[in-house]
Amino acid sequence: MDNGKVFEELIKICRTKGMLVLFAPFKANYGMVRKERIGIANDMNLENINKTLAHEIAHTYLHYDKGNILDNKAPDYEEQVDRAADMLLETIQIVGGVQG
Repeated sequence: MDNGKVFEELIKICRTKGMLVLFAPFKANYGMVRKERIGIANDMNLENINKTLAHEIAHTYLHYDKGNILDNKAPDYEEQVDRAADMLLETIQIVGGVQG
């Protein structure tokens, strides 16, 4: 898998949704969503950045109407998001013909 191409496709999805992706030196999280921004930890390799970005994108689709999910997470939110993120990454590889 070409992680650079996967990253480009994930950024396209963010642009389509009007989401800005920012990199920051997080201490406790790998990523988070706040309003129209997705923050990603800046100390990861590209494969982990892709997984984290897909995870946060999935939150914007699945839990956009759930209020502040940082402080009020239902137990199944993370499992739902992990599954959706895996599906998103697999779909990018299939549809985009991203192979490595």
